Amino acid sequence: MAEVNFYLRDPKAENTTIYAYVHYNGQRVKIATGIRVEKQYWNQSKQRCREMIEFKDGKEINVTLDGIRRSIEQIYQLHRKEGVILSSNEFKKQFRNYNPKLMTAKLGSGFWDYFEEFIEYKRRTLTEIKDYHYSLRKHLKKVEQKIGKDLSFPLMRSLEQNFDLDWMEYLQFDAWNSLGELGLSPNTVGKQNKNLKVFLNWCFDRNYTELFSLKRFPSISEDVEKVYLTEDDLIKLENVQLLTSEEKIVRDLFFVGCETGLRFGDFIHLKKENILSDEIHVKPGKTSKSSGKKLIIPISNRLQRILREYSNEPPGYSKNMTTQFNKTIRSIAERAGIDDEIVNYKTISGKQVLSSTKKFEEITSHTCRRTFCTLKFLKGMPAQAIMKFSGHTTERNFLRYLKLDARMTADKYRGYF
Repeated sequence: MAEVNFYLRDPKAENTTIYAYVHYNGQRVKIATGIRVEKQYWNQSKQRCREMIEFKDGKEINVTLDGIRRSIEQIYQLHRKEGVILSSNEFKKQFRNYNPKLMTAKLGSGFWDYFEEFIEYKRRTLTEIKDYHYSLRKHLKKVEQKIGKDLSFPLMRSLEQNFDLDWMEYLQFDAWNSLGELGLSPNTVGKQNKNLKVFLNWCFDRNYTELFSLKRFPSISEDVEKVYLTEDDLIKLENVQLLTSEEKIVRDLFFVGCETGLRFGDFIHLKKENILSDEIHVKPGKTSKSSGKKLIIPISNRLQRILREYSNEPPGYSKNMTTQFNKTIRSIAERAGIDDEIVNYKTISGKQVLSSTKKFEEITSHTCRRTFCTLKFLKGMPAQAIMKFSGHTTERNFLRYLKLDARMTADKYRGYF
């Protein structure tokens, strides 16, 4: 517990400043209150002003001193709860930036209490929260284990504690990636930094912690070749021999994604109610529940043929397809002969690695979305119009989905030369 005492700066002076002396964990901090008082009205044994008729300000000063004492105790309690013992200079800084709402918001709460509240908030506002509930939580827990310290806002804020360096080192070298190797790609690191900043800004907005710079968590990225399927590839998928009824459902669902541009979590959950006349009406799961945003997507000829096979409703989907979807569609694409060589430079554990794979090996459920955006663009549809269907809100994000190789770019824009 912090012990707070009040003394006059110069006991011999007729009029002087009141100082607060704080003792905690073997440290002593001297804090100027900014309050002046005449020596004759000060009771040193009680460390308060004498409340006398001739000294009308005495009671008000005492109330202010009581508030200062409570503020100092709250600052100490809040940081002690988070496992942090402030240095004397940091304690003074905290006092100068004192905000009653900030300090009294949730003295009984720690970092993870705020994180759980954040997750519940996201659950109410977003349909899909796995990026925060699973990925961000997992990585924060792992880095907490790595550094052997409980996560806290002061830990993240402190330049001396170097949390940003520990966090980046963990993501780049110690976290397991989707290939079962150590070290996340720059794009994945950037995504985790973005998600962390979303959480911290949420805390800033609610005064759960004081502001600090987030520049130490950069949104880094790397241009990595992600495949899309050409119209010829799609025809190959249409004509491939399917071995099981499950393969047919997966292949047809893949076409639904390619023809609508929807995310995997949206196109696998389409229902008959989403089909109105020759359009699909859907509210994307990754957008805010309160935004009311709805997409209206015309039904293409290919999609119309698929829907007719299922009595004019989307192909049936079962939960066990989620983990098998990518594996199944790759197997189908391999038999269809979608086997162009794909050469990539990827950064793993801080080193650039050259990899060569077959096109079918790079196909995932998200390939549908890239295929939709790229093929529509190549057909001459304006970017702004495609964004209305894909749900992209910024051209910067949208252009990442346009996977134009050098040959197709040259053919499309030959007329400009």
